Amino acid sequence: MIFQLIKKQLLLLLRNPIQLLMLLVLPIILIVILSTALSGFMQGDNPQLTIKIAWLEQQDETSQVDEFLENMNELGVPSEVFPDKDALHMITTLREDVFLSEELSSMIELHQIDESEKESILEEAAYSAIIEVPEDFTLELLEAIALEENVVPQLELYVNQEQQIGAEVVESIIHNFNEGLVMNQFMEESGLPISYEELYNNEVTGEIQHIEQRTPISSQMYYTIGMAVMNALYVASTLGFFVYREKEIHVFDRLIVADMSRWKFFFSVLISAAVVSFIQLLFIFGFSWLVFKITWPSMISFFTITFSLALAVGGTTVLLTAISYRINTEEIIGFFSGIIVSIFAFLGGSFFPIGELSPLIQQIGNMTPNGASLSAYIQVLQGAPLKEIAPYLIVLICFTFLSILLAVVSYPKRGSK
Repeated sequence: MIFQLIKKQLLLLLRNPIQLLMLLVLPIILIVILSTALSGFMQGDNPQLTIKIAWLEQQDETSQVDEFLENMNELGVPSEVFPDKDALHMITTLREDVFLSEELSSMIELHQIDESEKESILEEAAYSAIIEVPEDFTLELLEAIALEENVVPQLELYVNQEQQIGAEVVESIIHNFNEGLVMNQFMEESGLPISYEELYNNEVTGEIQHIEQRTPISSQMYYTIGMAVMNALYVASTLGFFVYREKEIHVFDRLIVADMSRWKFFFSVLISAAVVSFIQLLFIFGFSWLVFKITWPSMISFFTITFSLALAVGGTTVLLTAISYRINTEEIIGFFSGIIVSIFAFLGGSFFPIGELSPLIQQIGNMTPNGASLSAYIQVLQGAPLKEIAPYLIVLICFTFLSILLAVVSYPKRGSK
């Protein structure tokens, strides 16, 4: 008898092609859209940033360095005190070794300009900043350092407020360069046996060992799982609506009059929802295998999670059916479909990995059937053994039994309306 009831539920779904398409085709459409649109977000790609900088140098730096050395010689400081003459070319260092360095070459375009071009570039939106080096800047800076003067010259920096990110990057680079000069001077005055450059360029010796290596998850993998576990919950509301319609057309009452146990009827609802959910999940993951070439390292773990999630969906269907029968309205099913599923999907990470933002949200999300399933599926794809996903399976099993228990309490008594 139970088999006949299950067959009846499946035939009702097959005779509603729109509902069937919603359960099978809609998840696939969402997977394709989200995995394509948010692929860069999932893989941690950074947007390509191009910063155009105009460099205006009012005076040649070499002549200023020569003048500084002459001034020091007149003060009785021999040239041997400054053995590395190239190190005194600070503006050249900032331009060549920082802004034009290999690390920043893919991001920064530096254009040297003349004074006559300054006004036109200030009005040009393409440039993020103009760096102007005033006359005698290097000379005054070297003298301030050598003579320990408090007043030091300043670079002129013009930033484009419409390119806030680029402007902030330029300001940060100049700020860090200035900190390096101050730190280097402090080390020399303190007599430390290492320079600032050696401190930050020194390679760390030793060996880095990774305790655990896990396969990274692509956007196709993530959203295949996320949409699959979310849309599995819609099986509960879809079959719940079908079962409530049977109450409205007195199919349930006729079964009771025919002396069939109500428990057999609701058990058939549980099995029917679990079967439909299981088939739906296999269909979605089969599509991902054909199109995205997503394969599972452990089929045993995959089927265990899928079966556990299908049972959780079956338990949810029975609970929704029992409550709707008890209060004699299908509004609870609509509330679950429109509100509860969306909340579960958000907390469970179906739309994006929100758990990475907050450990508390991640813990709450893992207590939902879709969140626990998503975490378990991802860990299996990353190579985790079955014992590591056991906590998520326990959540699914407990959710199933709790739903069934609440359904038993909510079932209408014989003769109640």
